[in-house]
Amino acid sequence: MNRERDDERAAKVILEEAMGFELEHADTNGGVDYISTDGIHAVEVTRVTDGERRAAWGAFRKSPAAETSHRGLNTCWVAFVSDTHPNVKGLRQKLHSWLVDLELAGQQDFDRNAATRHVIELGPLSHVYRPLLAAEIERASAVPHPVHREAHDHRVYLTLGSGGSSSGSDEALVLLGETLSEKTDNPKKLQESGAQRRHLFVWLDDATRSDIARPLSRDAPSWDISDYGLPSQAPDLDPAVTDLWVVHEGSRLGWGWNGETWRELRGS
Repeated sequence: MNRERDDERAAKVILEEAMGFELEHADTNGGVDYISTDGIHAVEVTRVTDGERRAAWGAFRKSPAAETSHRGLNTCWVAFVSDTHPNVKGLRQKLHSWLVDLELAGQQDFDRNAATRHVIELGPLSHVYRPLLAAEIERASAVPHPVHREAHDHRVYLTLGSGGSSSGSDEALVLLGETLSEKTDNPKKLQESGAQRRHLFVWLDDATRSDIARPLSRDAPSWDISDYGLPSQAPDLDPAVTDLWVVHEGSRLGWGWNGETWRELRGS
């Protein structure tokens, strides 16, 4: 029998708590991971991630705290650096002074492509953009606070990400569906299980593309997530999959689809 992995056990706990049925490990020789004790439900656990990004995330975790407080800023900032950046460790402190320079220049956004064109054309802000370009910062945006928010030291939220940030949960769901369509072994195992309800449980993690993981990762300030919530459309699934569960390993936030409606998951 294939050994039960830690992420499989964690998915099992989430599903048992959410659905109220009991699951037994069933992957004896390449089959589905779990079958419910009543035989109605089959569960296959998978992960959407990118192993090449794990090294960068390892360095990221060893660097100073992700939320760095800076008194010289007029507002908080969110900045994205490529998740294959070769030297992300220690980047945060340097980033602070560059963002102060951006604010002094009257700018509230930085986009790598636009800044590159500006520098090539010898624009007046070239001296402000060059350090950010040299550090391979992809994007940075000032985050205005709600008027009722209490006074605080402004922070720089640095995160790793590729592919941009999705405009909402529906876009992230479409991108996730495209990725899952390449994992043909998962629906095959579920179909062969013969179960009436066939659940695909998908883990997202820090190495998942940010345009897929962003609605559930909550890696930006908590007041800047108003555009995210449950998807408003059905997922594009293989017919062998009747139920879809998507959970971020870090935040334990997730979505559940039962073939008709979405539900929100908030794990611990």
